Amino acid sequence: MFSYMVKIEFAIKLTNDMFAYKEITNILSSSIKSIGPLFIIKICTISVTSLVAIYLGKIWYSYCFFKKRSIPGPEPEFLFGNYRQILQNKNYSETIRDWTQKYGRTYGYFEGHQPVLITSDLEIIQQVFIKQAANFNARKRPVMDKKEDDPSAHLFQSSKARWKRMRTIMNPTFSSAKLREFILLKYLYIKSIFYQLGPLLVNCTDRLVDCLGSVDNKEIEISPYFKRFTMDSIWNCAFGIDLNMQYEKENEYFNKCEAVFRGSGGIGWPIYLGIFFHEYRQQILQGLILANRIMSKFIDPKKLTPFFWLRLKVKELVEIRKKETSIKKKDYIQILLDAKADFEEEKNFNYTEMNKKLTGIEIEANLVLFMLAGYETTSTTLSYASYILANHQDEQIKLYDEIIAHFGSDLNEINSENVLNLQYLDLFIKEVLRVYPIANSIVARRCTSPTTIKNIKIPLDLPIAIDVMSIHFDSQLWGPVDPNIFYPKRHEIKRNPLAFLTFGIGPRNCIGMKFALKELKIALVNLILNFEFYPGDKGDINDLKISESPIRQPVNGVKVFLKKRNLF
Repeated sequence: MFSYMVKIEFAIKLTNDMFAYKEITNILSSSIKSIGPLFIIKICTISVTSLVAIYLGKIWYSYCFFKKRSIPGPEPEFLFGNYRQILQNKNYSETIRDWTQKYGRTYGYFEGHQPVLITSDLEIIQQVFIKQAANFNARKRPVMDKKEDDPSAHLFQSSKARWKRMRTIMNPTFSSAKLREFILLKYLYIKSIFYQLGPLLVNCTDRLVDCLGSVDNKEIEISPYFKRFTMDSIWNCAFGIDLNMQYEKENEYFNKCEAVFRGSGGIGWPIYLGIFFHEYRQQILQGLILANRIMSKFIDPKKLTPFFWLRLKVKELVEIRKKETSIKKKDYIQILLDAKADFEEEKNFNYTEMNKKLTGIEIEANLVLFMLAGYETTSTTLSYASYILANHQDEQIKLYDEIIAHFGSDLNEINSENVLNLQYLDLFIKEVLRVYPIANSIVARRCTSPTTIKNIKIPLDLPIAIDVMSIHFDSQLWGPVDPNIFYPKRHEIKRNPLAFLTFGIGPRNCIGMKFALKELKIALVNLILNFEFYPGDKGDINDLKISESPIRQPVNGVKVFLKKRNLF
C-alpha cells in the first residue's frame, strides 16, 4: 500500500513538473518574441566589443612592462610595438645597435606587445648563457612556434628535459670522430642500393669549382653557386643522397628550400599575425599545419607550401632508410634512426624522460631543422668571404701562400681533416664571422624560471636577446686595431670568449658549428687554389648593403670577378 501511494505521489509530481516546464517554455518563448532578434544582436555586439576592449586594454598595459622596471628603450606604437621600426630599416642588427648607442647596454623593446630585453653587457650574458643557463633553458620563441610538448617539436623548439634528451643523443653526431666518419666517406643511394664513393666534401667542392670554372674571366653573382653547394653538401653528408643540385638548375629540392627563405613559402600573413597576437601564435601555426595536411590529401604534393613539401620528402626518405638493411651507413640519418624508439615505446612515450630515444616524428623534425639551419648560414658566410677576398688582395695572397706551403704540389692530399692545420685560414674565417655575423636574432634565450640578474627581475618567459654587432665591434673587446678594419690576426690574441657570438655560447650553442667550419674551410681552400678573386662593379667594402630576415645577407648578393689560376 505504501509503495502504491509513493508511485501516485511521484506521478503527480512528474505531471506538475511537466506543466511547470511547459509554463517556463511558454514564458521564455514569449519573452524572446517580445525582445526580438535585434536585442540579441545588440547583446552579442556588446559582448564581443567588451572582449575586444579587454584584450586591447591588456595590450596597452603590456607596454608599461619596462617603465615599471625603470628600464629604458624606444617608445612602442600601439599594436605594432617597435616592430615597424625594424621592418622599415630591414636590418634587425643595425636597428638594435643604434638603440644600444642611444639607450645603453641594457634596454627593452617590443615585438608587437611582446617585451624583449636587449643587452650587450657581458656580465648579464654570462649569467643568462652560462652561470644561470638552467633558468634560461629555452630559445627566444620564433614568430611561428609550436608548443614545447608538441610531438613534432625539434631541438631548437624544445626546452628543459626534452631539449637535454635530444641534445645528449645528437651531440656525439657532431663530434670530430663522427664527422670524420660521415664526411670522409660517401654513400650514394641509387635504385635501392648504396654505393660508397669516397671523400664527400671534396666531391661537393669539386663540383663547385667545376661550375664556377664555366664562368672564367667574368663578373658573376656568386651567392647562388654557394647556396647550391651547401645544400648539395647537406643532402650528401647528412642524408646520403645525391640530388645533383649544383648542375641541375631547376632542381625542385633546391627551389623549395630557397622559397622557404625568400618569403615565398606561403606563410607570410600568419607570421604577421604571430607577431601582433603572440599569445595565439601556436594556434595559428596549428591551423596552418592542419590546412596543409588536408590539402596534401587532395592536391598534387608539389603544390604544397614549400616547408611542408620538404617535410614530406624527408618523411619519405626516413621510411626508405628504415627499410634498407643491406648496409648500415654512418651518416646523420642513421645516427638518429639508431636512437628511434620502437612501436610499443612510442605509444606511451615520455618526452621529458632522460632516455636515449627519439620518436619517429622527432627524427623527421630534426632532419628538416639540420637541412634548413645549415643551408643559408654557410652559403652566406662563403659569399662574405668571397667579397673580402676580392676587396683585400693581400688576404687572398696570404691564404694562397699558406695553402701552397702546406700542401705543395700534392693537391690530392687536401681533405676536410688536414685543412684544419691551416692556421691563417682559421683566423680569416673567424674575422669574416666577426665582421659579418650571420644569425644575430637567434642569439637569444627565454626565461624558464624567474630570477634576478644585476638587480633586474626577470619574469617567466621574458626573452633576452644579445646585441651581437655592438659586441663584435667594441674597441675595448677587439682592440687595439680598429674593429672596423678587417684584421684576422686580432684573433691570435686571447679574447673574452663572450666577445665572439656567431655560434652562440653556452650549453645551447650551435650544435652544427664543427660541421659548418669544416665545410667552410674545404670550400675556401679549393676556391683560393683554383681562382683569383677581384672586385665586381662595386669595389668599395662599405657598399655592401645587408638585409636581415633572419639571416644577415647582402641585399643584391655578392658580385665578384673570377679568373682561373694556372696550377703548376
